[in-house]
Amino acid sequence: MTTTDRETFRSKILQETPSWYNPYLHFLVPSVFGLGMIVLAGFLVENILWWEWFTIPLTYLLSNTLEWYAHRDLLHKRQPWAPVLYDRHTPLHHRLYVTDQMAMKDIREFRQVLIPAYGILLLFFITTPLTTFLWLVVSPNVACLFAATSMGYVVGYEWLHLSYHLPENHPIGRLGPIQKLKHHHAVHHNPQLMQQWNMNVTVPFFDWVKGTVYKGIPL
Repeated sequence: MTTTDRETFRSKILQETPSWYNPYLHFLVPSVFGLGMIVLAGFLVENILWWEWFTIPLTYLLSNTLEWYAHRDLLHKRQPWAPVLYDRHTPLHHRLYVTDQMAMKDIREFRQVLIPAYGILLLFFITTPLTTFLWLVVSPNVACLFAATSMGYVVGYEWLHLSYHLPENHPIGRLGPIQKLKHHHAVHHNPQLMQQWNMNVTVPFFDWVKGTVYKGIPL
């Protein structure tokens, strides 16, 4: 798409945004829910043993791995049992934002960058059986740390992804660590690279494990 075509597409997307849509609530509701679950889990933890602390890095690494696979196999490959994930991502998000044009131009574009507001609640219920298993079989502390870390990962994913698509002059986007992560993600937004490279949106740990960190010229 040319820049003109992209701006025409952007206008069309904004015109189709429902009148009830509130970008501030879209950002705040999942964040408050996720942070609330972290606080609740923290209150339930007591007399923690040294080995239970390993739940945090292990859960983070598991989440990073699942993020990579979900991005590759659900967001970039249309699955018959969950077509909406692909439809919202590859032909929409990647059509609107490319490597050298990553910035949102209207706050209503939160709808094109953030996962649906109910997404974090859905992920919470999906992980509830595992949390319950850990509570009953391993220890309540491990279950709480797992729930807190997994919710924290989702919130972090949302905040980081949003930061990559902020206006170019935004102070958050100019932070050193954000710039490095944004570059990694911007490379993924090259239409010729998006199906194979830089699948991690957060920390590119599993990209490194899988050898999918693109080291060539991004454009």
